[in-house]
Amino acid sequence: MAQICVTVTGRTMEEVRRARDAAAADVVEVRLDGVDRPDVAAALEGRRCPTIVTCRPAWEGGKFDGSEEERERLLLAAVHGGAEFVDVELRARFVADIIRTRRGHGVIASFHRFEPGPAEVAEELRALRATGAQIVKLAVAVDSLAETLPLFELGARPGHDGDTEQGHVLIAMGPRGAHTRVLAARLGNRWTYAGDAVAPGQMPASQLLDEFTFRRIRPDADLYGVVGSPIAHSLSPAMHNAGFAQAGLNAAYVAVDARDADDFVTFARAMKMRGASITAPFKVDLLRHADECEPLAREVGAINTLVMQDDKWTGRNTDVHGLIGPLAERIDLADVRAAVLGAGGAARAAVAGLKHAGAHVQVCARRADQGAALA
Repeated sequence: MAQICVTVTGRTMEEVRRARDAAAADVVEVRLDGVDRPDVAAALEGRRCPTIVTCRPAWEGGKFDGSEEERERLLLAAVHGGAEFVDVELRARFVADIIRTRRGHGVIASFHRFEPGPAEVAEELRALRATGAQIVKLAVAVDSLAETLPLFELGARPGHDGDTEQGHVLIAMGPRGAHTRVLAARLGNRWTYAGDAVAPGQMPASQLLDEFTFRRIRPDADLYGVVGSPIAHSLSPAMHNAGFAQAGLNAAYVAVDARDADDFVTFARAMKMRGASITAPFKVDLLRHADECEPLAREVGAINTLVMQDDKWTGRNTDVHGLIGPLAERIDLADVRAAVLGAGGAARAAVAGLKHAGAHVQVCARRADQGAALA
């Protein structure tokens, strides 16, 4: 099971130590970059769990703007001070010296790429593994769900340094990579990073634990999710994961921010997702990707649910009942005059349901052509 590593930062060592001691974590990463007067001994003294000492330079997305000589001295002080781990960048000129000092043990060799680009992750991971570090960390920015797939493919392959298996942490940074922080077990990650948002997409440990029930997620968990853009605000993961936990199901429910409908379908099929909730702006676009569709969904022209059955996607629409059911319990909708604001997927469901109930519907949309087509 993957662990949680909480990153702590601060302007002073007092702030860093206070955050370190308050962290609910298996591992704590103490970031010395950004501290006015970094003190390695103070960072390690009195620690309650394994600690990573990191001093990330500005050229790799951190805040340290001093000399490389000064940074090397800080990391060597952490090595000699007994830190369980030190993080050193693949591109640091002294990376080999740090690794040699500890014979690789307790060293995290890391590489961060902040611009989305071609799938170079295999080469980047190979270079990290070649250092001989005990753990390798690869964090790359992505601009689509599909760009995260190579990380899952690589995560399934164990890495070795001689007779010793190397641990790894593979992360896709940015909103479209947030699910990689939740699915650390599926990636084979040693841990997932949480806490202070020092990298795009990093979330609080409490969110991982409460919303995603992180410690329940196994590598072979059935995968479900909600797709939209944006999607980080969705309450669906908290509700569904709580239900999975109550029912004792080996399943995980994530929020995925797709670039477009095709991007989601590529991701969902590769990840063998069992089902998905669909929200704006994909309720209409994903209808055409369904292999089969329930009659009501066809009539509405939008879906809010995809279920994988017999290797086929079945599209459903539960919005109609969800919208009209509560109204019908309170008033007789026959001959009622109703106004629907919008012309998207949810509006389509409202119009269909109201018309079936005998209401007279007027659609108010920003685009007259969309409103007229729906009315």
